Amino acid sequence: MKKSIFILWFLIFLPGITLAQETGKGAVVAATNMNVLYMGIPNPVEIAVPGIKPERVTAEITNGTITKSANGWEVVPAGSGESVITVLVDNKKVSEKTFRIKSVPVPVAVFAGLNSGTISKEDALQTAELRVEVPDFAWDIKFNVESFTMMTSTTIGGEVRAAKGNKLTDQMRSDLASLRRDQKVIFEKILVAGPDGKIQELAPIVLKFY
Repeated sequence: MKKSIFILWFLIFLPGITLAQETGKGAVVAATNMNVLYMGIPNPVEIAVPGIKPERVTAEITNGTITKSANGWEVVPAGSGESVITVLVDNKKVSEKTFRIKSVPVPVAVFAGLNSGTISKEDALQTAELRVEVPDFAWDIKFNVESFTMMTSTTIGGEVRAAKGNKLTDQMRSDLASLRRDQKVIFEKILVAGPDGKIQELAPIVLKFY
């Protein structure tokens, strides 16, 4: 998975509001993501007011927290529903914008890019790790595989192979090498840590050799 960047580059030009002694100054809350914030991950946000020095600009949010970061602002929603970001200059409100709160789609564990179906023995033996993908999601969010187990048609009912991290063990690779056509490999108890540090178990990977 590509380097994770959790970025919401808001380019929402909020209506210009006249400030005391500063006319024509409109707040800009940067972004392009359909006015959406995602739960469970930090949402970097760009906030600026044209002609106003950054140190004079502050922001508040409902249903979440917003803090200044090295590259702008960072929003962490507190729950579902909506959040309203209010932009202030010298503690005076200049504009606000409402954002919908959505959950990140459920991630899927894959082996050689597959979660189910068939796989060639060659592709299986050339794959050394499990990966995690988030289907139908524009952001590149990183989930780390903490541990998993593996069974094959030759070990079902017998010893279950276990691994820490996302790498297959030597024993797992040996089991894969022994499989023949129509035999299966099953990865289960796939525990992953999301960007918020929470651990969740993903659905098994079931593949048949062809």
